[in-house]
Amino acid sequence: MKFRLAFLFMLIALVASAAGARAQTAIENEYTRTEVTPEAMGFAPGETLWFAIRQEIQPGWHVFWTNPGDAGLPLRLDWTLPEGFAAGEIVHPVPQFIPVGPLASYAHEGAPVFLVPVTAPADAAPGSNVDIVIDASWQTCEEICVPEEGRFSFSLPVLATSSPAPSHRVVFSLARAKLPEAFEADATMTAEGADYVLTLDAPENFDAKNAFFFAGPEGVVSPPAPQEMEVSDGVLRIAMQPGWIERYEEKTFPGLLKFGEGAGSRALALTADVPAPLVKPVPASKVTPGDAPGLPLLLLFAFLGGALLNVMPCVFPVVFIKAASFMQSAREHPQRVRIHGLLYMAGVLATFLLMGGVLLALRAGGAQFGWGFHLQSPWVVALSAYVLLLVGLNLAGLFSAGEGLAGAGEGLASKKGGAGAFFTGALAVVVAAPCIGPLLSAPMGAALLLPPLAGLAIFATLGLGLAAPYLLLSFVPGLARRLPKPGPWMAVFKQALSFPVFAAAAYFLWVLAQQTTGAGLGVVLTGAVLLAFAAWAYEKSKADGGPAFILRIVSAAAAVIALAPLMRLEAAAPVSSASERGYGAIIAEPYSAAALDAYRAEGRPVFIDFTAAWCVTCQFNKMTVFSDAALGRTFSETKTVFMVADWTVRDPEITEALAGFGASGVPLYVYYDASGEGAVLPLPLTKRAVMAAISGTISGTGL
Repeated sequence: MKFRLAFLFMLIALVASAAGARAQTAIENEYTRTEVTPEAMGFAPGETLWFAIRQEIQPGWHVFWTNPGDAGLPLRLDWTLPEGFAAGEIVHPVPQFIPVGPLASYAHEGAPVFLVPVTAPADAAPGSNVDIVIDASWQTCEEICVPEEGRFSFSLPVLATSSPAPSHRVVFSLARAKLPEAFEADATMTAEGADYVLTLDAPENFDAKNAFFFAGPEGVVSPPAPQEMEVSDGVLRIAMQPGWIERYEEKTFPGLLKFGEGAGSRALALTADVPAPLVKPVPASKVTPGDAPGLPLLLLFAFLGGALLNVMPCVFPVVFIKAASFMQSAREHPQRVRIHGLLYMAGVLATFLLMGGVLLALRAGGAQFGWGFHLQSPWVVALSAYVLLLVGLNLAGLFSAGEGLAGAGEGLASKKGGAGAFFTGALAVVVAAPCIGPLLSAPMGAALLLPPLAGLAIFATLGLGLAAPYLLLSFVPGLARRLPKPGPWMAVFKQALSFPVFAAAAYFLWVLAQQTTGAGLGVVLTGAVLLAFAAWAYEKSKADGGPAFILRIVSAAAAVIALAPLMRLEAAAPVSSASERGYGAIIAEPYSAAALDAYRAEGRPVFIDFTAAWCVTCQFNKMTVFSDAALGRTFSETKTVFMVADWTVRDPEITEALAGFGASGVPLYVYYDASGEGAVLPLPLTKRAVMAAISGTISGTGL
């Protein structure tokens, strides 16, 4: 008998132990203790059961509201429930305004309780059990921020009728007392001048001296900025500075108005109507539409920057092609040379205006794009490599299209060489797109902020600068007479020009390797071989006595097979390893706006390299400036964070950051000193400029 009783107690203990192992309703982390509590003993069919997620936070630390402010991650819950059960949104208690240096957080301290409703289906069977798993994650911050998480798992029965849990009544009573009141009166949110203005009937006992409006949507309103409040004729107006979001198009704007102190404090949850989209105005520090004195200077920079593009590595191949064509005909047909000069300029201008117009239209529609955006698409990069490959094969003599030396462009001519000049100008713009050379950062950034006509004027002036050297040679006979005399050397020179063109094609393939998968790169390399075969077959089809028709069909088929897969190229995951980025001794980490804010808040100096694989200038600076071992040691000794904003593949966060500095393309180099102040480094970048910026932090003099 004693043995049986002992066995029974052992069995009960094992069952209880197993049940305890399955149930996990409380989690201990380094800075928080989190517990899940249901309001009732179980679910009732068709009714809602509330759960409390209570967090006990260490003194000095905080967790975040639904809008965390400048940085932070609020509580996230991933519920695993049986079919038919549905969890609602997290209901947060009233947050606190917590300044963090120049930034601010909307957060909770102490022991906040978050409430979540879970609704059972009407056909839930009484007597059954509901297995629940909650995967939770949140961020806990003091001077540093630490991500924390926990998995809760437990079971609750389905009861015929709701049965409250008396022991949990106090938890829910206190939690509901800390929730905001619902404010039912009308409210509107509008853009007025440089501010967003919330208008509503002034609440009873409203005190503007201790009031603050917590905006619900993240990034629309600047969290740390002061808010101006005034009451007139019973109407409260709250003027707030816009945040980093450029455009808010939702029809409603939720938020929470908190005012008063101590026992008399109140918090009102409201939803304002938004009659028109909220559009962030251009800061006064940037170029504005009325900035007439600045526009001529921007146009001058655009012209000079466009002219300098002719000596940038990305444009050299096309310049060589036109130089060869010019040398061939300058002495023989001066009138044709002038026409070619005008057509080349027309090709440059038309392509610049087309690309600039598309970019401005996309930006006006709310899309986050910058200059060189087309090269963020793998298929465009692959197509650019193919075009350069065909131009190189033409120059090398594998095939010919038309009579001029400009290659494939000449084959499009209805009059000898005319279309070749036009399309060579277009090609010059396409391959110039990876470069934002000296003097171009300001005008290119301003072009996206100014009215459309002014923006297009900047793009047109940039095109004039790019075309100016060739146009000058075309119309000044004295310069033409200084060119070498035509002769047999021209054929050799033509073939020699194919090598820089092949180098440019290889560069685009390298860019593609950063953007797509290994399989995608293999498809493009196979396509390159097919295109070369297509060019060879096309040339053979022109031979006397050959099977011209069959060869041209074969050539066309090979070209179609090469081009067909381009639109299906898949983008690869962004590079995450510092060594893969090729910065030598400098330890690099990927750019993140949240990480940047955190570093600035803790007083760490930060250097940001806005770069892209398709940007030749960026790669040159990487090899010459950032590969320096002494510079790497300086970054390490000063504890300066080196962040890489890699724009090779489209990234809205990086586009937004560029726009914040008035830039529309890369490269861009920004340095934040220990006080959090940022400055843009001048181009062209030098090791001395980087060292001088960091040295300002060492000596404490700033920038």
